[in-house]
Amino acid sequence: MASAPRKTPPRRTSPKKAPPKTLPEKIAAFDELRAMAGDARLVGTVMEPYELGPELGFDPPVVARFPSDLEDKVALDIASRRGDTIGILAVLLGDAGLLRVLQAFKTEDDGDRLLIGLQMRLTNHFLGRGAAEAGGTAASSTS
Repeated sequence: MASAPRKTPPRRTSPKKAPPKTLPEKIAAFDELRAMAGDARLVGTVMEPYELGPELGFDPPVVARFPSDLEDKVALDIASRRGDTIGILAVLLGDAGLLRVLQAFKTEDDGDRLLIGLQMRLTNHFLGRGAAEAGGTAASSTS
């Protein structure tokens, strides 16, 4: 007995992609965006690191830094807009720093409040007094 020929659906053709922009076209497009933005930057008010030292029980110190790369600035802004305390601390302290803070706070009955207080302190340090109460980050405002 011969097998019946397999019916296969007609092959779909994907829409043609636009050819990639050439380097001069990309440069021109980026120049247009730069002109639109003017002098605006995604920066904090204070760029000096914040050190959690021996007075808070951290020896060696845990150092918080305002992000320098675009991806971390955006991650910080998103976490801030969402009220994500852990996300904010993760960006500012890094994974190792956040882990050390969590280890220090986990034995306290109100460790979650300590995390929120630390997040507020760091936000106020990098963005100015009262910034933690107002919300947002330097990425959500331009200077």
